[in-house]
Amino acid sequence: MPHPRPEYPRPILRRERWLNLNGPWDFAADLDDIGMSEGWQNRTEWPSTITVPFAPNSSASGCTLDPDVQRVWYHRSFDNPNWQGEEVILNIGASDFITTVFVNGHNVGTHIGGYSPIKLNITVALQAGENHLAIKVKDSGSWQQPRGKQAGDTRWPIDYDAIIGIWQTVWLEPVQPTHVEVLNYAFSMADNSLALTINLSDSFDGEVQVTVTKSKMLGNAQAPDTSKADTEEYFIRQVSQQRSEIKTALRIPYPCLWSPDLPQLYDVNIVLLSNEGVLIDNVKSYTGLREVRVSDGKLCLNGSLIYLRGVLDQGYFPEGWYTPIDDQAMVRDIQLTKQLGFNLVRKHQKAEDPRYLYWADQLGLLVWSEMPSGRIFSNNLVASLTREWTALVCRDQAHPCVICWVPFNESWGVWHQSSRPQQRAFVDAIYHLTKTLDQTRPVVANDGWEYSSGDLWTLHLYDSASKDLNHRLNAIQDNPQTTVSDGANSRVATLPGADPSGLPILLTECGGVGFTPEQQQDGHFSYGTWPVNEQELLARIEDLGRGLSSLDALQGFVWTQLTDVQQEINGLLYFDREPKLPIDKLEQIFSAIGEQPNY
Repeated sequence: MPHPRPEYPRPILRRERWLNLNGPWDFAADLDDIGMSEGWQNRTEWPSTITVPFAPNSSASGCTLDPDVQRVWYHRSFDNPNWQGEEVILNIGASDFITTVFVNGHNVGTHIGGYSPIKLNITVALQAGENHLAIKVKDSGSWQQPRGKQAGDTRWPIDYDAIIGIWQTVWLEPVQPTHVEVLNYAFSMADNSLALTINLSDSFDGEVQVTVTKSKMLGNAQAPDTSKADTEEYFIRQVSQQRSEIKTALRIPYPCLWSPDLPQLYDVNIVLLSNEGVLIDNVKSYTGLREVRVSDGKLCLNGSLIYLRGVLDQGYFPEGWYTPIDDQAMVRDIQLTKQLGFNLVRKHQKAEDPRYLYWADQLGLLVWSEMPSGRIFSNNLVASLTREWTALVCRDQAHPCVICWVPFNESWGVWHQSSRPQQRAFVDAIYHLTKTLDQTRPVVANDGWEYSSGDLWTLHLYDSASKDLNHRLNAIQDNPQTTVSDGANSRVATLPGADPSGLPILLTECGGVGFTPEQQQDGHFSYGTWPVNEQELLARIEDLGRGLSSLDALQGFVWTQLTDVQQEINGLLYFDREPKLPIDKLEQIFSAIGEQPNY
């Protein structure tokens, strides 16, 4: 039986040898928290099975679970791959939320966080022949942990069924004690220079060799012959002396820049050699040569003004729920997003699978990368969000498709910034931490309102008519202290003392028009009143499209949302990805917005 999700799970940093552990696993719910006291890490009989990497209660997992269960166990056996002389690393793409791993009954480590990758050295626990891998995962409904849209102790009308446990690929790979862990690229148009930062697991004495070659594949099509450099390789050799971070740069004299219209990629090969010439590590990667800047109040890609036509994507999938069933499910979503006239996707309250980012790199879709929120401010939230956000920025910063970091959304978890300096300081601190980790992209500290720090001024406005949209945005520009959201949760656009003037302005949530052909039910949710038929739905979208086009100060928008998800019916597509209106009609509306900006 073939492995589900058989592709190498970390495309931006690949090794040739690896062992996929996806597939059937033994499984048990630990309702009474007795697994540790009864030694389930050594258990031989298990009550049920689950298909990894799909979370329980997704149809692809083949496993149903009471949603109140907060502890689960996994088990499977595997033969020692006999990678002689090398350390064996267990990788789990993501597991929600506290994951403890046992190999042959030995505790080899614990990871906290539902979205960041897990990496554990299991070499000393391995034995010859058959080995046993047991994994305990603990989750809760607490909003003191980052959980995004996963319904917790209380459920908003915009929350969805929560998950627990493993939801990305599990795999083994061999490495030397010193090996490549993280890559980061930065391209400068001023001198056609590609800077590369290589972070290693330990300090290193030896030689680093980097080869960059233009890829002949371009979004599954042959790359065009754009210069005489199409077949040239660019190579640099650098000596490292007791460093765990290596910085180097190559000049690319005839760069073919990456953009949504031309997603040209360059293959990268990195070799570590000892001083005696022995191979220490060899990883394959890729990059796109592109530069994102905010200059003179304009958001620019590769030196030219870019208008962002974005759509909100919650990242939930038929069959796999939190996990795409296969690569084709991700490709389909990206292709549909582009066919609808969008050049950007805002992955909302979810850190998406790295293979989604790989396909966005390949096919040319910009990605707005966002941290899943908690909703109760506490020292626990501060620690867990900071740790996980740092890991996710490091994981994804090499992807050219990612053009913006968003650590907070709509003040979730930091509700009292205006009255509690500690919360505002946390938001500002994460902004500066993100800029420290990555200076190649803009950072939006708190998306939607209550601007305090950030490189873009982003607002969320849901209105039923374009004239209302115009009126409200004009009022906010005239007075940044204007209230943005309505009702008891009203928020000002800008916090006292902050000054967003001169920054690019974007509406990063708008639209939200709900429609379903079924009888409207009390459980359904969208923004504003619901159209009664497809003709009224089209008219509403056309009206808001005209309103967005008329906002000369705007440099982009994000439409809510790509698909329906459970009770939310404001998708342009149904959850099964069938369009609610003809795609060509929607494309005509959205692709025309911002086509001829009047700045």
